[in-house]
Amino acid sequence: MKNFILILFLLAAVPGFSQKKKKLDAQEAQIDTLTKANAALLAQVDSISAEQKIYYGLYTTIKEKVLKEDFDPARFSEIVDSIRAHRDSSISVLSTSFKDSLSMLAKENEVLKAKMDTMTVALNAVNANNADKTKLVAELKDLKSLLDSKAITQAEYNEKKKLVMDKWQ
Repeated sequence: MKNFILILFLLAAVPGFSQKKKKLDAQEAQIDTLTKANAALLAQVDSISAEQKIYYGLYTTIKEKVLKEDFDPARFSEIVDSIRAHRDSSISVLSTSFKDSLSMLAKENEVLKAKMDTMTVALNAVNANNADKTKLVAELKDLKSLLDSKAITQAEYNEKKKLVMDKWQ
């Protein structure tokens, strides 16, 4: 039985292997060539439409944001050169005014430094005066505590107090 199945299988397979592919006729070859050409043309159309979207977006942006009116795309290079020249002149004006602003700020900075130095000197004088007052108050408190403890008399207290107060004035 196995042999019988094997023989049937061989008989069925042999005609399939022995058949040769028939040659393409001229019409099928032409259809194949046209299909390939059509695919290449579709790829070019897709590429061109992608570039067209980019250029249309650029045209729209320049029209709406820069020029605010329709323009001839053939003049695009002239428009770009004009915009570039305007930008360069604006930058040169700004850089000049920027240098003037820097010199003005430097002068103002010097004036502020001088004012700050004057204020520092005045603050140091006030702090020194406050320190002297603190010492004088401490001396008066010491004298008062000596008077309260009866270590000195009222006359001695008045005399020393006058000396301390003369230092303060």
